[in-house]
Amino acid sequence: MFECISFFERIEDLHVKLKKGTYLLLIAEDTPFLEITPCEEITLCGAIFPRVIFKGKTYAKGIIAAKLNPTSSMQIIDMDDPQQLYADASTNSIFAIVDGFSTQIDDFLEEFYSLLPEKTKLIGGGAGKTNLIQEPVIFDKYRYYMSAAIVITSPEKMGIGVKHGWKPLLGPFIATSCHNNVLEKINYQDAFSIYKETVEKESGLRFESTPFSEFSQRYPLGIVRYNKDFIVREPVSTDGSSMVLVGKLDENSVLSILKGEKEDLLEAANEAAHTSRLNKEEDTAQSILLIDCIARYLFLGELFPKELAAISKVYPSKTLLWGMLSLGEIANANQEAIEFYNKTCVVGTL
Repeated sequence: MFECISFFERIEDLHVKLKKGTYLLLIAEDTPFLEITPCEEITLCGAIFPRVIFKGKTYAKGIIAAKLNPTSSMQIIDMDDPQQLYADASTNSIFAIVDGFSTQIDDFLEEFYSLLPEKTKLIGGGAGKTNLIQEPVIFDKYRYYMSAAIVITSPEKMGIGVKHGWKPLLGPFIATSCHNNVLEKINYQDAFSIYKETVEKESGLRFESTPFSEFSQRYPLGIVRYNKDFIVREPVSTDGSSMVLVGKLDENSVLSILKGEKEDLLEAANEAAHTSRLNKEEDTAQSILLIDCIARYLFLGELFPKELAAISKVYPSKTLLWGMLSLGEIANANQEAIEFYNKTCVVGTL
């Protein structure tokens, strides 16, 4: 998929150092820039993320430039019109970046999946900034886009591993009333009242004196799936009765309130890497593409480098670990559908 992956501290370095070709740019949100200097011999698309990952470290400022190889292609498509996707029968792997705050994510991924060639593996994540405001964060050398997706297709094969490490605290419940990403009722009661009672009792803290984010970082919700791991949904705010989540929730979904322990998350990252490497049909690893949730970074704090180390140690020592801290993670690891995850570690072996 990629023939060369480089890191730059400043946007001004790109037009000097990039050679003729097609590039994907991953830009950390604190990197100062307004536009990319156009160059006739260079095609590029890019997106802004909370942080980027390069050689096993994370950066709040900096740019990853990943040069596509000649057999891969890249396009920006409107998330309201997935039919724009071009992926021929030779496509085996896709790297997709979506607007992390678009209300169209779930509908887009559902229709997008129906357009993929059989057995195509997909990995990706949500772009955006930690201010949690939807802004134009996807771009090419001509303009910025809202509610858009970057899609890279390749005939090369890829391994995928997906794990999160969150464990059930209380449940199951039924989401008896919800609208898109707003959870209104659990078991016919106000969703926040049940969540509040549970996590205050467990933590010994009170919402009146503790920021909402301190609870949501450690106690997300999990969508229960038969014989599969939870799909994690992170609460981001409340009006005192309903809760706004990152990602859509269907009415009558079965939910549990989850709890996170740091060692469990580190172990899950290692398991994701093992699964990813085993799922790559060829016994080679040119690089490790990591889409890891910014919420995991915030929750793990000073232990986050251990998460990166837990992934890297699965591979030969010089294998490049790169990627981004995202607002939602994407994969079709089970080959049944494309899932939009929260607080999850998605590892791609390229």
